Amino acid sequence: MAVFDFLKVEKKGVPAAQIAELEASLDKLRAERASVQATVENHGQRRVDMLLSDADDGDIVKLDSAAELARIRLERLELAEVELTERIARLRNAAERERRAGEYERAAGQIETAAKALEGPISALAAAFAELIKSIPAETGIDKPPTANFSGRRLATADDIGRAILANGLHAAMSAVFETVACRPHLARMGGAAVERALFVHTFADGLLTTRCNGLVGEECTIDPASITATRLIVEPLRRRAAALRGGDAARLAAAE
Repeated sequence: MAVFDFLKVEKKGVPAAQIAELEASLDKLRAERASVQATVENHGQRRVDMLLSDADDGDIVKLDSAAELARIRLERLELAEVELTERIARLRNAAERERRAGEYERAAGQIETAAKALEGPISALAAAFAELIKSIPAETGIDKPPTANFSGRRLATADDIGRAILANGLHAAMSAVFETVACRPHLARMGGAAVERALFVHTFADGLLTTRCNGLVGEECTIDPASITATRLIVEPLRRRAAALRGGDAARLAAAE
């Protein structure tokens, strides 16, 4: 009964090797079941032939006995096939779970390494951003857009300008990080004077992604690299003021303001 050896104990080891071994047992079992099935199916006709011949009664009894043993064997083989098939299915399921678990582990390790690699550049970016804010005059002379609660003039702060430069620079380098929203029509008609909050960055809070970070801004929804944004937003206006001051031109200075 070597074909039933798999029933003695569930073996340990690599699922792939166990599956291969059990599949080999299943092939043998099915081959034997087909042979025994043929014996059972042929019994009736063989018995009729012997009854109609001069066969000894004892031979007929032996035939019946052999057929009965074959039916018992067939029943055992059929039950064993079900059990063996189920064990193979369980092993395949375990192998698939292990494969997927391995993929998750590999991904986790790669993400962990990549995230740690980000820490250095982020620290450098934070330091550069702090220096940028320090360099921007407190009186920027640049308007912020009106809001639903306040329609008067609001001047952009150095932080507002710094965030606009940073946001545009980051978006130009990796736009997939951001969700871009359209400028409101009346702001688009105002030209370059307004600073519009045009970018949202996804943050992580309470286990969910959220866009409740409203600090990032972008001039007129234009997404330029940091250097171009800085030039358009603050560098050129400051240089115009400097030139007006040196030239002593009151009208020009008023225009620059």
